[in-house]
Amino acid sequence: MRLAGVVAASAVLLPLLLVLATSPSCHGASSHKITDILAVHPNFTEFSAALTSTGAAAEIDRRNTITVLAVDNAVMAQLKAQKLQPKDLEHVIYLHVLLDYFDATKLGSIQGGFAQATSLYQATGKAQASEGIVNITVFRGGRVAFALSGPSNALPAAFYQKSIQEAPYDIAVLQVSAPIWSPAPLAGAPAAAPPPDAAPRLADLLFKNGCGGFAGLLASTADAAATFERSAGGAGGLTIFCPGDKAVAAFNPSFKNLSADDQVALLLYHVVAAHYSAQSLKAINGDVNTLATDGSRGYKYNLTVHADGNTVKLSSASPSAAKVTKTLVDKAPLAVYLIDAVLLPRELFNNGQGRTSPAPAPASSPAHPPPPAIAPASPPAHAHTPPDLAPAVAPVIPPTPRRRPAPTPDTPAASPDAEDSQPPADQKNNGARDTASWSLGTAVAAAVPVIVLL
Repeated sequence: MRLAGVVAASAVLLPLLLVLATSPSCHGASSHKITDILAVHPNFTEFSAALTSTGAAAEIDRRNTITVLAVDNAVMAQLKAQKLQPKDLEHVIYLHVLLDYFDATKLGSIQGGFAQATSLYQATGKAQASEGIVNITVFRGGRVAFALSGPSNALPAAFYQKSIQEAPYDIAVLQVSAPIWSPAPLAGAPAAAPPPDAAPRLADLLFKNGCGGFAGLLASTADAAATFERSAGGAGGLTIFCPGDKAVAAFNPSFKNLSADDQVALLLYHVVAAHYSAQSLKAINGDVNTLATDGSRGYKYNLTVHADGNTVKLSSASPSAAKVTKTLVDKAPLAVYLIDAVLLPRELFNNGQGRTSPAPAPASSPAHPPPPAIAPASPPAHAHTPPDLAPAVAPVIPPTPRRRPAPTPDTPAASPDAEDSQPPADQKNNGARDTASWSLGTAVAAAVPVIVLL
């Protein structure tokens, strides 16, 4: 009876186990299909077709933990107007597939406001260096930008707009405003963004030109980012001195030790609220105000600019001047220069008079302190009186005369001042020895007549 039950149960469980063993989930395959996800969204039919024609859809369907940055039909129409070669279209589409999971929640919690993700294009091996790495930047107010890493003069393009579908840690499909990269400017694309977008565009430009570290500090420092936003649209323009990534990485531990106010001041110290072309920069040879300057509070934060031949140098509290190594942008109203070191405000790093200057050190002792008073010699029987028990005015006692033995031909005469030049303790010891010698001599002299009389 029991055996019959086991056989019956096996007959039911065995087919079930066979089904589970052959299911895709047991082999680590994905449980999603990107074209089915996009099929219920008519505004993404062109992007879905491009995923299929380039082979990206098949790559997405066989992978887990993936993010697809989709663009709508209007953006795809601009791409199609360029009549891209198949390899160029593949390049564009593969950059929109990130080999990591980013949903709306994860984007909002990126530490430091900056992250990088590997794209499907990087994974193909066709990318040169880091061409397939995508920078993700979170700006003040929660706005998120996706930009191509590596050298490029293109302005940022793709901003997060909304989530289309999220299956945690499997696949996230997000809509972005434009392609991350394209071989040429999109036809019909807006020529310029409104002023509020100036800071995000600027930060993205820094990211793509070797200033990712500085742009990350800016993005994660709300007050500095807000000041950038207000200043970017100013009538006088803006000049930015951007330290390279290596310089920022070396300085980062010191940056973290600064107070929040001083972090803002240091970042703003790298920006001048005026456009200086490469030629006009060489002609300054003096101090310029920075965005950190606050005359109402007496905070100067001036930066010294001077030319050394064809090289522009920037002097701050650093032992050596920073050098301008490259012009990233020089078109009014914006100029951006790459520099080889972080600029250190004198008010923060040179014991200046800024808001974080340390308190002045106590006055140092005189270079030549007066010699210590030497107490008069006293008989050895008298104990030393502690200073706090000594009388206010001590009576003047003439020193006890000291008897010195007469010099012999083998012994040179001692200097009268030889013993007085020694420390007081030695003088007391010498006085004791002299007193003992005098007492012994007196006793011997007194005993001689007694011996004679006997």
